[in-house]
Amino acid sequence: MLALGVGCASAPAPQPAPKPSPAPAPVVAEAPPPALEPEPPAPAKPSPPAAEPTPEPAFDPLTLDAEQMKRAKKVQPLVKQAASDHGVDANLINGIIWAESKFNPKARNRSGAKGLMQLMPITARGMAKKLGRRVRVYDPEFSIQAGTKLLSIMLGRFDGDVELALFAYGRGGGRVRSWQANGETEMPQGVQKFIARVRRGQQTFESLGFPDV
Repeated sequence: MLALGVGCASAPAPQPAPKPSPAPAPVVAEAPPPALEPEPPAPAKPSPPAAEPTPEPAFDPLTLDAEQMKRAKKVQPLVKQAASDHGVDANLINGIIWAESKFNPKARNRSGAKGLMQLMPITARGMAKKLGRRVRVYDPEFSIQAGTKLLSIMLGRFDGDVELALFAYGRGGGRVRSWQANGETEMPQGVQKFIARVRRGQQTFESLGFPDV
């Protein structure tokens, strides 16, 4: 009986069943923020209209009457020779002759300028000396040679600037130097008109095919 009691005492006691672990709480995904609507693009600023180029004034050719045309054609061999001798555009010479005398070899200005290219007496003497000629202001060949020589000198003095050379032709090189030294930017009105007449004549005679007429 004792042995049996001991045996019963040594049997292990029954263990309670483990409690089940609680199920994890479901993860609720956060809703994404609502998509922002794209802002409409700012309206493009209109580009300013491109400035239109200023049209050049239309060329208004000279009108020569029959007598003027006859006189102009008559001296073209002299003009062509002087242009070649002194390296000056022939129709620039024609433009000066037109502006100064309208091809009248006997033209005389109240200031004392004479001949086709309206040379003052002191200027005519100076050019005659450079050319090794006698002064003959009313002779077309002398006037064209002397006037073209003067123009070529002024072109050289003012680095080929035709407008300054014409300024000097009409008013003298000293007047141009003084004008430059004073920092003036606008030529005298009388000079501007003279240059415009010469340039208009130059274009006209070019359009007529001078000096080869």
